[in-house]
Amino acid sequence: MSNNQDKPRFSLPVRVYYENTNIGGTVYYANYLKFMERARTEWLRSLGFELDVLRLHAGVLFAVRHAEIAYLRPALFNDLLTVTVDLCAYGGASMDFVQG
Repeated sequence: MSNNQDKPRFSLPVRVYYENTNIGGTVYYANYLKFMERARTEWLRSLGFELDVLRLHAGVLFAVRHAEIAYLRPALFNDLLTVTVDLCAYGGASMDFVQG
């Protein structure tokens, strides 16, 4: 895998809506993964790659093989989060990210 430390961090603002929370107004744990997926998609879009076009015309699909997550503090209804994407390394058929 190649190192990719010269690329800037991508950031996406994400507002927490009621649909993202439990009855207590706290983000449901699985929704953090959805926020990170959205940020990776927007990162690719910012580089000129659309997932549907990659699939239809190049046969390229993305699948998450491994994820680790540490919940440091809860996000709440109406919070404005900044979801980040840092590409750490890439190979012929894989990419490693750190997201926050």
